[in-house]
Amino acid sequence: MAPPVMGLILLLVCVFASRCGPVSGLFDWLKQTQPGAPVLAPSLVPGLPEGDAQPFEMTVVDEKFLAEAKNMELSPLDSCHYRVVAQLKSTCASLSEEQLAKLGVVLFNCQAEVEGRRTYPCTEDMTLKQCTVDMDSDTWNAYHIVSNRARSVCYATRQQHFRRRAELTVNALISTATSQLDAMKDLKEGQLELKDLTSASLERLLKGHSALVAQQGALWEGQEQLETSLSSNLERLGQEKALIASGQELVAQLIQGITNRMENVSEQLKDQRSEVQEGHKALLDDLAEVSGRAKDIYSKMDHSMSGFLQYQKLTAQYYMDLMGKLERMNGTLGTMLRYLDNMQRCLEERLHIIQGYLGWAGLSLAAVWTCVVHAGYFLLCAVVLTFLRCPSFSRAMLLFTVPLNAVAEVNQQPALDLPSLSMLLLTLSLGTGRVLCAILDILCSDWQAVLGLPQKNLGGMMDAVSKSRSASPNQSLASNSSVSGRQLCNGTTRMGQQCKKRAVLGQEYCHVHEGGYTSYNCL
Repeated sequence: MAPPVMGLILLLVCVFASRCGPVSGLFDWLKQTQPGAPVLAPSLVPGLPEGDAQPFEMTVVDEKFLAEAKNMELSPLDSCHYRVVAQLKSTCASLSEEQLAKLGVVLFNCQAEVEGRRTYPCTEDMTLKQCTVDMDSDTWNAYHIVSNRARSVCYATRQQHFRRRAELTVNALISTATSQLDAMKDLKEGQLELKDLTSASLERLLKGHSALVAQQGALWEGQEQLETSLSSNLERLGQEKALIASGQELVAQLIQGITNRMENVSEQLKDQRSEVQEGHKALLDDLAEVSGRAKDIYSKMDHSMSGFLQYQKLTAQYYMDLMGKLERMNGTLGTMLRYLDNMQRCLEERLHIIQGYLGWAGLSLAAVWTCVVHAGYFLLCAVVLTFLRCPSFSRAMLLFTVPLNAVAEVNQQPALDLPSLSMLLLTLSLGTGRVLCAILDILCSDWQAVLGLPQKNLGGMMDAVSKSRSASPNQSLASNSSVSGRQLCNGTTRMGQQCKKRAVLGQEYCHVHEGGYTSYNCL
């Protein structure tokens, strides 16, 4: 029954569609449009005679051909201008002065290339000075003339490019409109054909309806036959009920047999339960053995912790030696500063003599002296920080503050003198050490809560570590090796003696004690 119903629905849709008028768009049939005035034929438009109306003809191939022909008509100078302006990533109005000056260099290169003159390369990565450094005076004047009208050339080139693209777009729109008119004519003819087909389908629908009435009469006769068959099926159902009663007796017998088997299964489960209990007892014995082994491991951990505390005492002694050597180095630096003061006085006397020559040459002695002093101060501080093994933060601050202070002093801006700059760097280094100590105390408190170590042992260990951290972030290297070359390992053997192996390059421990160094850092 489903195919005839679907056929009827389709025929009704076709009938309704045939009664709708022609439309010019996809959704125009929703609107109730009034019949408008007839459109005048093209031959009735004033100013254009009927015989002179020329149809518009354009294909995609013709469009591409005309576009290539227009590009070929450009002069070499215009082509170069188009190429330069097309590479711009911003509008002509938003160009900065430096970008506009670089654009002037490139436009000047276009003019020079057409005339067969020398060009000056200029890319986005180059500065304006690098672009114009090789220009002579005449070329420089010509470049300024081109640079003054660079923005105008940019505007004119963009407008010509836009006008050419607009012409191509209008041609494409006219071609598309012509094809759409042809398609609308085809659509109108199709709607007329659809109307004829709909009328024919309506006649077929009437014939099908009469056939459907005849089928409904046959269906009524079949329903009467179904009622007679249902009565015979009820009689057979009574006979089947008797058979079901006999089957229920057989099911009762089967249930009794299943009950007997379940009793046998329960006895087997009791036997298995006793075996499981014996397995639990064996498992408890194994757990007791594991507990004993855990106690042995805990005792070994206590022994390892005592060795670690002894190692921390040795580390504290190494840092005490380092502080003594730093005091001696401080005295050496004081003597060096006195020599530097004497040298400064001698240099000032010599520089007064050179100042006359520098003033005659147009140079500033104050700027040169500032650069020399800051360079010497930077080298001296770099040597001291390298010798003291200061952290990377202190070196980075030295690399940032000294050049910045020199630039500010040369430009006659507020700047720090050398003692104030030294105090600033020292304050930043000490502040970094204090922050590291605070972080270490927080980590130590967390490890104390996790490991549950005795307070007195952990307190002594953390005091030694905090002293070592406040003195320097790295272990002392002066006691077992020189500043250059590979140093000796700072680890200790199981007998408590100093390791005599060479440390790994860039590390303070050898391959054997490298794991101990890692665990020390984690604590």
